[in-house]
Amino acid sequence: MILGKSLVAVFWVVFLAGFVYVVVFQQVEEPEHVLFNGSVIGIGYIEMWDNYSRCAALFDEIIEPEVNRYAEEMGSDVRFDYMVVHADDSGSSLERVQEFNHVGVRYVIGTNCVACTSYSYIEYNDMMLVSSRSRQPDFNIVDEHMFRICPHDGDQGNAIVRVLEARNISRVCVLRRGDGWGDAVFKVFSEEFGGEVLVDVRYAAESVEFSDELTRIEGAISGVDSSGVGLLVLSFAEVEEIVAQASGYPSVLGVSWFGTDATANLDESQYVDSIEGFEQVGLYSVAHTIEHGEKWDWLASSYMNLTGVYPVTRVGYDYDAAWLYALTLLEAESFDRSVLAETMPRVGAGYRGVTGFVRFDAAGDRVNACYDVWGYVEENGVTVCRRVGFVDGFDGSIVWLE
Repeated sequence: MILGKSLVAVFWVVFLAGFVYVVVFQQVEEPEHVLFNGSVIGIGYIEMWDNYSRCAALFDEIIEPEVNRYAEEMGSDVRFDYMVVHADDSGSSLERVQEFNHVGVRYVIGTNCVACTSYSYIEYNDMMLVSSRSRQPDFNIVDEHMFRICPHDGDQGNAIVRVLEARNISRVCVLRRGDGWGDAVFKVFSEEFGGEVLVDVRYAAESVEFSDELTRIEGAISGVDSSGVGLLVLSFAEVEEIVAQASGYPSVLGVSWFGTDATANLDESQYVDSIEGFEQVGLYSVAHTIEHGEKWDWLASSYMNLTGVYPVTRVGYDYDAAWLYALTLLEAESFDRSVLAETMPRVGAGYRGVTGFVRFDAAGDRVNACYDVWGYVEENGVTVCRRVGFVDGFDGSIVWLE
């Protein structure tokens, strides 16, 4: 019994001695607080499918010097370092995000695959992603970790409504692919369109024969006064077959057709053999674009001088994404992701970039994108696709070029 009490006493002496040692000699280190002022902030860009040297030139020679010059002029001692890396596929894009995180780069600009493959990792590690390419309509997640500066595919429905209104089209027949893409565009369109849908015809995405569908549309149009009637075609390359097969349906050919970016510029597509006959129906198709003006002209000229190539629209989204990150960080003066997520929509609404003002909805998706309107016309006996209009994302107004 005496031995047991002695062991208990020894235990408490050892425990108390250890406790005093830890408290006095082993001070717990607080996490190092990173000061915002004076920082060099790394922002990563993951390039896929594009030319790496051109992407590097955009960020290294145009964006980074311009952004840092602006920060200096604003009296800030913060500097930005844009790091461009290449990913071969969706799997390696996740690896690039992980590598960025391991070196302390928590802000990423990425493509479609980055959003798809890396979102869970970005969310778990409290990083941020501004996607300049992600367009999946069903990826509109209400969250503070991702913003999409490029409009999702469904947003084209809004632009189509503006075009129809400008053309005094109050009744439409709809012919659309039976897949998630077609459903998403039609959903936004139907919610925004104030006119009448005469008939909604949905076909299997793999279809190549459309007589049944065209017969239904012919009946819907022939039964009414065709003035103010249009045909909305939500199709991919199969529109070539639809136009060819429509030759036997006079009412269908007697109204103007409208479409999306999937039916624009098919004269340059490797998936279409011929656009003969497209000029009969116009097929006025919307495609998201930059805001035409001095700012874009300057960027396009600078980009061409460096690369020898005229920039495509997505270069404008990359440019605006880079600026939006920098402006948000400078405004917030914080690395806190929640603070940045709260600040970014406010900054974007006041930032007029090369793609226009950048307004977001509650899910962080772009809501006021600009769109070009493309139409098919005949020039010197040849059918071509030409830009015939522009939908201003700021107020929805349309400027016709024809």
